[in-house]
Amino acid sequence: MAYRAPRVNATNVARAGRQSLLGCCVVLAIAACSHHHTTTMPTTTAAPDVDSLIVSVEDARRIASFEDLTPDAHADTRKPSRGDPNAPGPCRAASNSDLTFGSRWTAFRRVGYIAATDALAPGEGVSMVAEVSQAVAMYANSDTARQVLDRLESSLRACAALRDPDYDFTLERPDDSTLKLSAADWSHLYREKSSVLISVGVVGLERTDQIANNVLQTVTDRIN
Repeated sequence: MAYRAPRVNATNVARAGRQSLLGCCVVLAIAACSHHHTTTMPTTTAAPDVDSLIVSVEDARRIASFEDLTPDAHADTRKPSRGDPNAPGPCRAASNSDLTFGSRWTAFRRVGYIAATDALAPGEGVSMVAEVSQAVAMYANSDTARQVLDRLESSLRACAALRDPDYDFTLERPDDSTLKLSAADWSHLYREKSSVLISVGVVGLERTDQIANNVLQTVTDRIN
């Protein structure tokens, strides 16, 4: 899916004119001894559109090998949620809340694709819901986006240190631009690239890590 369109180079062509002192002659309409020259304007690259970075439900089904995924209308938002007010302070930054992305984003989109599964929630006797979620936040520059990612890491490490049973996850930083949270049947990734912060979460499906990584890489590849 293309999300940028470079401008076509503009070319200025000098018109030939008569210059009698130089002995130039005009034949028909345009002919002269003055040299033609071309001025090439610099090519600029348009910023990506936030919607174009989102992986479609069709692509999510293919990546997850799960055709039952359908869009969750309640998850489709243009600003981060306020998170769980009952969560311990630093744990509110987990997932896709206002503490995850901060307040300096310039564009935001979150979507979720859900489906009922055959698995039963432990101790509840009801079917578990599978979900593939994505959120993309754009910032004024890469430095701002990286600051948000670094601050998110600090909050998540503080959350993990609390050892709250509702926020029992392993936190890793596999590379300088990526954070990884994982637990049983659940994986969540964050990545910063070129002023964009990406969030991808997968729960309730087999191969959660692989699915989350493939969705994250698909979004990353759409950012130049």
